[in-house]
Amino acid sequence: MPSSTQNLYWHLGQNADDDGVVEAYNVINLIGAKEDDLRLLVTKDFVKVLNEDLVVFITDWRENNRIRSDRKIDSIYKDLLLQIMPDVELLSSKPRADAKPKAQQSVNNQLTSTGRPDDNQRSAQVRLGKVRLGQVKDDDDDEYNQSLEIQKSPEIFPKTTIAELLAENPQVEGLVNDLFSDLIVDNPDQAFEAINAVVGQYWRLRTLLDDGNEVLILKEQVHGKGQGILAVIKEASEAQLEYMKVHLANFIMFGRYFENGLIDRINTAISSGGISNGN
Repeated sequence: MPSSTQNLYWHLGQNADDDGVVEAYNVINLIGAKEDDLRLLVTKDFVKVLNEDLVVFITDWRENNRIRSDRKIDSIYKDLLLQIMPDVELLSSKPRADAKPKAQQSVNNQLTSTGRPDDNQRSAQVRLGKVRLGQVKDDDDDEYNQSLEIQKSPEIFPKTTIAELLAENPQVEGLVNDLFSDLIVDNPDQAFEAINAVVGQYWRLRTLLDDGNEVLILKEQVHGKGQGILAVIKEASEAQLEYMKVHLANFIMFGRYFENGLIDRINTAISSGGISNGN
């Protein structure tokens, strides 16, 4: 598949809810993808469109993702999904077996009225190559215990690290080290999200360059083959990071905030030839 289609599929997975449903129209606009990329995913049966608003279901969601049933939140589109795909297999949510139906919040163990931990964490979840593992075991949860067995097989669901991500994308390694060397040490989780955004934009711009984007062609002529794209990403990244020094209110949103701003600035750059100083 084209890199732009792969990029869209990855972002759909990142933004999907616990049932594998995602509003594709918003994601397409967010990353600057084309509806042709979505059509290709539909043709290859990677996703199923549920309505005219481009709400889609990721068809192999259960195979690629594991979540404890006591942490699962039903999709707001669950009824629509079952209407369009009545035979789809969905994980049923249930309260913790060791919690009372009505529990009071405590400092060390916050519980909701359903008996679920109020931390919104996913355990043994595999999201399109990036593994996030929890540490709490519930012996009564068969789904969770099965996921732990899968977790023991790294060859099935390998954990992607920053080093591995850069090894797979050596074209951006120098730029990443210039931009995020301190962040990689101080907060690797947020660094991973930011680096992943850079990687995604690099391959998107490669596709646009191949499609004949005039701004990128000019950048390549000025900076050299393979360097024009990196120059666009570097300028947009530096502008976004400078903006975030003043406007970022919650550091746990660093990666997502950086990605959104990076995409907006790059879209401006490749349409007008210049990077905006505002977000």
